[in-house]
Amino acid sequence: MTNYQLAVEERTHTGKGFSRKLRAEGKIPAVVYGFGQEAAHVQAAARDVEKMLSEPVHLIDLNFGTSTKTVIVKDVNRDPVKGKLLHVDFYAVDLKKKLEVTVPVRIVGEDQRPSDGGIVEHLVWEIPVLCLPTDIPDALDVDVSGLGIDETLTVGELKLPDGVEALADPAEALVKIVLPRAAAAAEGEAAEAEASSEGGAEE
Repeated sequence: MTNYQLAVEERTHTGKGFSRKLRAEGKIPAVVYGFGQEAAHVQAAARDVEKMLSEPVHLIDLNFGTSTKTVIVKDVNRDPVKGKLLHVDFYAVDLKKKLEVTVPVRIVGEDQRPSDGGIVEHLVWEIPVLCLPTDIPDALDVDVSGLGIDETLTVGELKLPDGVEALADPAEALVKIVLPRAAAAAEGEAAEAEASSEGGAEE
């Protein structure tokens, strides 16, 4: 897969006041660090950064005119109320060295499950993995097509792509098939009634 291309400019000024000025001009302040280098302060067009963040991107080539750095997005800072993009951290990577990243957990096969009244309870939405930058998966698929009521699928049961190692506890449950609350409550009441009836019959 081709790396995403993002044009950036180096910036010599930092601080909240300068950052506010940049945002008013339609630009976003960012920092690049990692891979044994000093942190570099950069800026990019806000619309270009938002477009990049809206796509399933892993590796990004930051283009500084004649030079390029291959990075991943390490952190995104947004206004907690308005959701406006404030700042981005990029981490420069060594393409030959494995790194730890967080990958989304994606449920598949839900429409192929038996019609047993159960629903899929999504317990974990993302897990940390170790892999080369070029092997970062878009998501880790959890196939629930063969699961029945009260059954779970754990981290250790995931089918991982080649070169990808899960760092979460293998026993951690990712999904579980449960009955809807109303159905579960009705089942409980029926069980209680049956137990009561059996108790009365024994007397």
